[in-house]
Amino acid sequence: MPEYITSKKNPLIAHVIKLFSSRKYRREHGMFIAEGSKLLLDAVSSGSDISAVILSDGGAESFDTSVLPGGVRIVSLPDGLFEYISSQESSQGVIFTAALPERREVTLKGGILLDGLQDPGNVGTIIRTAAAAGMAGVILHGGCADPFGYKAVRASMGAVFRVPVMECGTEEIIAALGGGTALYAAAADGETDIRNVEWDKVTPVIGNEGNGISAALLRLCGGSYAIPMRNGTESLNAAQAAAITMWEAKRGSL
Repeated sequence: MPEYITSKKNPLIAHVIKLFSSRKYRREHGMFIAEGSKLLLDAVSSGSDISAVILSDGGAESFDTSVLPGGVRIVSLPDGLFEYISSQESSQGVIFTAALPERREVTLKGGILLDGLQDPGNVGTIIRTAAAAGMAGVILHGGCADPFGYKAVRASMGAVFRVPVMECGTEEIIAALGGGTALYAAAADGETDIRNVEWDKVTPVIGNEGNGISAALLRLCGGSYAIPMRNGTESLNAAQAAAITMWEAKRGSL
């Protein structure tokens, strides 16, 4: 039987609220939070380390807890208390906490590099598309939105549990360069048509929604590419540009 919590002052309630609201807190505790039964099932199927599952009274009635691995803490809350901590207006009654993936060495080959993307929806959508396209990983540089914040996790539709996500600094990018892999910057005035890029030799870079790629990273790029567009179109949304890029990079292999 799930344990039943009714007080806002319970330490778990404070912990959940901080996981939702603070990137620093998530990193300090090595944990992040997500909401929804589908995301939970994705996390279970991917073998993620789930520490606690929190259900509303309604969620406790509809979610089959037998699918959860042993040792997971299962908690039930009154609907009102669940709504108090929930990030969604219309919730499925399921919130869970999971361990952040272990930090790994940055690998550029076969991945896509994001530079300074501020919109968590864009970051999550790109992670979702990367999983669908079979990319080797998503590398985040330059103060991107937290890929493990609840908005990005929700936008990823569970892909954050399936594709490697690496956050890194410029020095790690420099160390990862070489071995036949160069960076190519996405740019409206890029020198190479996206259809003519030798994708087995380069890693695409998608820049900040408003300012493009930072000068520090642009200096590391061996070239740039452009997505052909009709006259009068200034640019694409970062997630759209990333999606076109990844599908072009993987054309013929899907």
